[in-house]
Amino acid sequence: MKILHVITSLELGGAERLMVDLLPEQKKLGHQVDLLVLDLRGEVFLKKLKTAGITVYSTNLGDRKSFKNIFKINKRIKEGNYHVVHAHLTHGQYWTSLSRYLDFGSERIYVTTEHSTSNRRRNSTLLKIIDRIIYGNFDRIASISSAVESSLLKWLGNQVKGRSEIIENGIDLKKYSRRVRRESNKKLLMLARFHSSKDHGTPIRAMEHLPEEYTLTFAGDGETIDEYKALVRELKLEKRVTFLGFCRDIPELLNTHDIGIQSSYYEGFGLGALEAMASGLPVIATDVPGLRDVIQEGGLLFPLGDIEKLVESLRYLENQEVYTTMSEKALENSEKFSIENTAKKYIEFYNNR
Repeated sequence: MKILHVITSLELGGAERLMVDLLPEQKKLGHQVDLLVLDLRGEVFLKKLKTAGITVYSTNLGDRKSFKNIFKINKRIKEGNYHVVHAHLTHGQYWTSLSRYLDFGSERIYVTTEHSTSNRRRNSTLLKIIDRIIYGNFDRIASISSAVESSLLKWLGNQVKGRSEIIENGIDLKKYSRRVRRESNKKLLMLARFHSSKDHGTPIRAMEHLPEEYTLTFAGDGETIDEYKALVRELKLEKRVTFLGFCRDIPELLNTHDIGIQSSYYEGFGLGALEAMASGLPVIATDVPGLRDVIQEGGLLFPLGDIEKLVESLRYLENQEVYTTMSEKALENSEKFSIENTAKKYIEFYNNR
């Protein structure tokens, strides 16, 4: 089977990180797997994909919003003679869907993956009408969690009902230490881009109420980072809160920390939380749809923005017996989300239109 994935960018994000693990795994299953990226500016995953033997194409427009992407996508599809075209993220979805009108009469399968429970389009009646057209051009729609599927069904209803399936994200578990943690040194780590969907402020404010030996590290970059750096300065926490920016060796970084934090306003899945659990770190996360599905018994949940509850959960893990038990549960829970399972499910998904 010849598969072309189309994605908006290769910037830091859950969908982009999924490409790094999913595409090579689909290739291992005996398929030809290529990737078409609309906008390569700000990319952080291109080298990893090429090293894994994935051919990466670009529309070379440098503009994800340009309608010319429709023709570039259609050209690549026809030149590659792909059996499956798989779109990711808003611009990837829109332009791929519309490019199908130029592929009239072909037997190709067009699918998309929904990666989030929320987006700005869902506040507009006009965009709801447009989304019905866009999603109507896909044979099948995957959602990365039950929360994402529920949100999509609420938005488009019968337009997608019957064509939707939940396929949870996975990671390459072999990359992570997979060891039970038995002693916490109170080093907290949050893996997340700085984006409007992420609530970095709550864990920062929680540091005011924790003993001095607690430290907090943020790994990730993005448009809201300066806002939170200013908050850290305002609270005089510069010696205890560190901003690393984008980090390439996440498994090694996880090995030097004790507890994973995932604080979000909304979340489609929570890949950072899963990576922490795969390294044996207990995870404390916001109790929102998506994250709730991933954490399950592998961590603790706190209400959105509830600093007191977050602090209480962290102090609870100071009990070494509790900490070890949560580490064991985190490892056990992460086993459900292997990239091997995710890749196989997508191949079945393509074949069951």
